[in-house]
Amino acid sequence: MAGLPITSRIALLPYCVVALFKIGRWTLSVGRSTFVLSCCSLAAFAAEPNYLSPSDLAVTRDGKTLYVACQTAGEVMVFDTATEKVTARHALTNTHQFALSPDEQRLYLTGGTSYGTLQEIDLKTGKALRSFPAGHTPMSPRVTQDGKRLFYCNRYARTDQPDFHELDIKTGKILRSAKAIREPVTLCLSKDEQTLWVFNHLPLMEANRSNVFTSVSVYDAKTFKQKAKLDLPSGSFAIRDAVMSPDGKHCFVTHTIGRFTVPTTHLDRGWINTSAISVLDVEKCAYLNTALLDDTTRGAANPWGCTITPDGKWLCITASGIHELLVIPVAEFLKRLATCATPKEVVNNLSFLYGAKTRLPLEKCLGPRAVIASGDRVYCANRFSDNLAVVQMWDDGPGGVVPLPLVEQPKEPDLVRHGERIFNDATLCYQQWQSCASCHPDTRSDGTNWDLLNDGIGNPKQSRSMLYAHRTSPVMITGIRASAEIAVEKGFTMIQFQSVTPFYLDTVNAYIKSLEPELSPYRNPDGSLTASAVRGKVIFEGKAECIKCHTPPYYGDKKPYILGLGSDNERNRAFHTPILIEVWRTAPYMYDGRALSMQTVITTDNSNNKHGNTKDLSKKEVNDLAEYVNSL
Repeated sequence: MAGLPITSRIALLPYCVVALFKIGRWTLSVGRSTFVLSCCSLAAFAAEPNYLSPSDLAVTRDGKTLYVACQTAGEVMVFDTATEKVTARHALTNTHQFALSPDEQRLYLTGGTSYGTLQEIDLKTGKALRSFPAGHTPMSPRVTQDGKRLFYCNRYARTDQPDFHELDIKTGKILRSAKAIREPVTLCLSKDEQTLWVFNHLPLMEANRSNVFTSVSVYDAKTFKQKAKLDLPSGSFAIRDAVMSPDGKHCFVTHTIGRFTVPTTHLDRGWINTSAISVLDVEKCAYLNTALLDDTTRGAANPWGCTITPDGKWLCITASGIHELLVIPVAEFLKRLATCATPKEVVNNLSFLYGAKTRLPLEKCLGPRAVIASGDRVYCANRFSDNLAVVQMWDDGPGGVVPLPLVEQPKEPDLVRHGERIFNDATLCYQQWQSCASCHPDTRSDGTNWDLLNDGIGNPKQSRSMLYAHRTSPVMITGIRASAEIAVEKGFTMIQFQSVTPFYLDTVNAYIKSLEPELSPYRNPDGSLTASAVRGKVIFEGKAECIKCHTPPYYGDKKPYILGLGSDNERNRAFHTPILIEVWRTAPYMYDGRALSMQTVITTDNSNNKHGNTKDLSKKEVNDLAEYVNSL
């Protein structure tokens, strides 16, 4: 069904269920939508061996057993750390991230996308005891010390719906929910369990501001009343992970800092992107500072997972884009922050951690993401090599790296899998500052503007989603690239400042072509349009005349139009019609990111009524039209 529009795929789901039932594959979870995806996942697992894509790690207190979530394979592996062997493999649906119960008898597993689930797994049998519908893309389960409550977040949700929750484990009922800012991807519970820290992946603000940044939200863990909103430095986006120090005093969070206010003329000294670790004061609920993980002539692109050794001595961070583990002595790091004469300059100082930070290449390990410390060992889960890495920690720092296989023979990557790795690989970039994924995290937009040189200088434009780029050429909002293939090649030569082989270009093109949209959270649970969206569809195709340019199946006709909506010297420039598929996840809108919501696009940013016939729409009609567009 991969080539079919989303509505056609939804319509075919019942037939898939029937077919799977006839061949004997059947799993019952709570909710109609959940068992449909569960059946599909089991069928995939029963077919030929798949990639593993290890995505999360959990370890027992004695350090003897490591649990590995394998996202693509749909299973949890049990790894004996003494023998360094996999001792069990449990086929489970919707496998992404998990948390161990305090008694280490249960595993709480979140996963799935539009029909996500939270499952309680019996670790003796590897079977799911209970399964709960958990909303769109549930992530980051966190269990309280008494094992009675669990927190988790939904990366995607409607703007008017909550996206992080507290669940009573005994009853399986949601106790309370609240709304984060945008795409919460990880949670931290303070050591005293009084505050819940919610980390927002991307900024939610107009991209044409002089300062654009994501933030950390801090809530009272018992009431969900917000205590603080901690803004990270300008340009901060792509938060991936966070960790509390063992003493409960500090929280550390990984992210990228985009220098989006300058033209992309070169890469030296992190001119476009730098990689960062921010430090937060837990007791004061305050932002302390941000340090760069890069060196002056070598980047540490795509920082991902972070952990601290149980003794509190070492902060360990996976630099996923360059296949390294970065190790920083916590005491020295905090000392330098406390004694720095110019604290506001730390975020721009590439030498701040010089002499303290150790960069450890993870040989034979590709795409390290999740990382966990146990005793004097640190384990990394490597997405693209389908293995683990273990590093022994000594008094003076890390020892050597030992790759640990999870299967005897990992599946050979096909063209698409190669392309996914190359898209995320910064070792192909000049001085390793960034990868394609640095500005297109998860192949979508990063929420900021960039002043690329393909259509002049001093005219920044929105980072674009890669979805359907090859089917809707020309690409770039001005149509400056005749095809996505050309844009991919120029992305390497003009953004990463390196040429790559035709094979690498073919793989990246194959990967981008394979992308499919996620079902919008603005639809009903069964995938159908809401009543508001049904009304909006009539307006879209009728009086608003949107369909004249935003034509199915991609809701963009690929043609240029002069609407007089450009800024400054681009006021009367022709812009190509963008597609509307998955527009719900790509705010802000307009070519320069000036509009924060679809309602603003329809009203404020259509003052001349040339961008659709929307001038005379009522407020209710505007909301209905926005509902439909956000459902595509």
